[in-house]
Amino acid sequence: MQWVHNLAPGIVSQAPMIIPVCVALTVLAVAATLLRCYVRIFMLKTFGADDWVIVFSAVCSIIYNALTIEQTRWGLGLDLKYRPKVNANKYSEVNFAGRPFYMLGITGFKVSLCLAYIRLVNKQKTYRQITWWILWGCVLSHIGGILVLMFQCKPVQKSWAPATKGTCLPNDITFYVLAANTIFFDICVIILPIPVFLRTQIANRKKVALIGLFALFSFTTVCSVMRMVQIITIAKNGNSTMLVLWGTIEMNVGITTTCIPTLAPLFKYFSERGQHSGKPSSLGYVSNNSRRSKRTMELTFIREQKRSGASAYCAHTGSTGRDCDSEENILAVAPEAHHRLDGIQMKKDFQVEISSAHS
Repeated sequence: MQWVHNLAPGIVSQAPMIIPVCVALTVLAVAATLLRCYVRIFMLKTFGADDWVIVFSAVCSIIYNALTIEQTRWGLGLDLKYRPKVNANKYSEVNFAGRPFYMLGITGFKVSLCLAYIRLVNKQKTYRQITWWILWGCVLSHIGGILVLMFQCKPVQKSWAPATKGTCLPNDITFYVLAANTIFFDICVIILPIPVFLRTQIANRKKVALIGLFALFSFTTVCSVMRMVQIITIAKNGNSTMLVLWGTIEMNVGITTTCIPTLAPLFKYFSERGQHSGKPSSLGYVSNNSRRSKRTMELTFIREQKRSGASAYCAHTGSTGRDCDSEENILAVAPEAHHRLDGIQMKKDFQVEISSAHS
């Protein structure tokens, strides 16, 4: 069965490239979100507003990517001149339906990060206020973007029925403004945690990990720039394939990188599972149970040493009575007694060495 409806013979669609990218990245983003939910609910016993928002963003990603795959059946992946004319309305309907989910999805992971910053920083009032301003600015500007995309044409039905008489805002200007808005708030969210990191004393290894993480998150900004570049391509041949693909990459990479920091307890758990006999793993982690066991063994050893040392002292000095009868008193033998025992033991060891030498 031919995948693209009504496609003329000899015309090749880019659908085989679009579909695997959409599926793979969506699976990655959903998997990261599910792991985050597991950590928050079952390991940390806490589930905050930032977690709810990222779940909402992941749902939007699933819907948007499903609609993107559906678009390939009606002409996405083809230059405008090769798209079957009879598919025009159906293609426009599916494209129109996906617009709000894209905007909501990319808004979600930015809002989730802002909420996480606010939750982590409790005592810095000015920082929290700035974060709230950026959060609400991001939400309102992206809602404005949704309204522009939904009501770009007059009458509105011209958006999903191109043959309808009416007018629309120029696509190039609209997309440039929306892309600039997205890039601005991407940069704001990337910059926001830097002052906190500069004031916090953390190990170099963690600093490198955080720098790498935010470098990966900054890739979403690169995706926004690449989407902007594709506006020129659309103006030339009407092929919006790469515009859609960069949008898919931006959304799913943003969701995934937002979830990664919350998975630290899970990474630590699996690293501890690789330990043997309570020894630290190659990553340098030591489980709490291992620490408790080691401490218990140390205390037991010290206790036995004290008991045997005190008993030996009582036997050597011929002491009797309550100082040597009670276990509590045995363990509480005066420090000088232990010093004297050390001297006695050293003398015995010396005598043994002398005897061994003569023999």
